[in-house]
Amino acid sequence: MRHSMKTTATKGIQVILIIIFSVIIASLFGAILNQFSYSVSSEFFTNFLFGNFGTNEWNFKNERLEASIVGIIGSYWVGLILGIIYAIIFLFMRTENNLKNIKNAILINIGFSILGSLIAYLIAKIFVDYKNSGVFMEFGTQNPQNYLEAAFMNTGSYFGGIAGIVAGIIYLLKKSQKTENQKNVA
Repeated sequence: MRHSMKTTATKGIQVILIIIFSVIIASLFGAILNQFSYSVSSEFFTNFLFGNFGTNEWNFKNERLEASIVGIIGSYWVGLILGIIYAIIFLFMRTENNLKNIKNAILINIGFSILGSLIAYLIAKIFVDYKNSGVFMEFGTQNPQNYLEAAFMNTGSYFGGIAGIVAGIIYLLKKSQKTENQKNVA
């Protein structure tokens, strides 16, 4: 009985750590991605995201810092949702390196978000003209094509994240299946 309580407490702490790790990684990703997006189009931030997230009222003196804050606000909640999903999966896993496998799945997820952002940027850069894009821009946007590319980067990261959760779960299922096969052989 005592061992079971200790194991349950340990699992509970690990679940909390998975969620915290996922939120931190997603937040860092959002902050860093927005630095790249800001480099592509500062107007996407000043004309849209800062107002959309309400940070334009916070009186930041540094727009790059503000872009990072917007990135954190725009992605921490995704990390929270993913962390909860991965924590639930963790509770049912029966592999030897559960925590390591979950950490790897989260990193796979972020990798797909990066890839989604890059692919979306390239699609906007190579194939989409801002005039026919359907992306709303403030009147007087000086560099509309760059604005479009930054908007695509932003959206692409979310699509990449969706693909990433699928890839992360497949990774975990394969790890679990490998462990089951090893147990059956032994």
